[in-house]
Amino acid sequence: MFVQMPLKIGLRDEASFATFVTEQESLAVALNGLQTSLKQNSAGAFYLYGDLTAGKTHLLQAACRYVTELGQASVYLPMADKSLPLIPDVLVGLEQTNLICLDDIDILIGDKNWELALANLLTKSSVQGHVVILSGNSSINDWNLVTTELTQALINVLPIEVTPLSDKTEIIAALQRHSSKLGFQLPLEVGNYLIKNFSSDLQELLAVLKILEQATLVEKRKLTLPFVKQALSNL
Repeated sequence: MFVQMPLKIGLRDEASFATFVTEQESLAVALNGLQTSLKQNSAGAFYLYGDLTAGKTHLLQAACRYVTELGQASVYLPMADKSLPLIPDVLVGLEQTNLICLDDIDILIGDKNWELALANLLTKSSVQGHVVILSGNSSINDWNLVTTELTQALINVLPIEVTPLSDKTEIIAALQRHSSKLGFQLPLEVGNYLIKNFSSDLQELLAVLKILEQATLVEKRKLTLPFVKQALSNL
């Protein structure tokens, strides 16, 4: 099951490994290794880092969905969400969970209590044979650590750099995967139109895709270029 810790945090409907597209061969290989660890329920710790628009949250939530479909428990915590009452003690006991995903963990680095809680979680999760996936913007090498405990625990964490899509063809491929997941097809000409007239940032384009999804449901029409221009005329 998906553990919500006492917070009401849901997974994005489109967050899955199937809808994630990367230009990085090294990242594709690393993600295959991550999925193998999840499937075999073998201990592992990973740190995904990179630009805000690289899709790190997507991957963390995809991992949660993946293990949930395997009948195992997972927990996802967005550490940067200031509306959530997060304290170091929230990590206590999470090592019992098959998969623990902590988003934007690097904002807590430098706080002794958080560092000790994270070090404890990493160590205990490894003993339990469970997986921890962390994410952040900066490389571990750039962290200003204040505890030797976390410094030692991070030795066994595999860093994986994630970069945003830049190739237009790959961006359209990602949009098509997402649209298929949402239940409709995105023609190539529509993908080209969206990139040319709105953005080349995948996260911004996914927001536009959500608008088009609602339009197709309301109008009960296929996604053609004239329909898209009409639906987005007021944006």
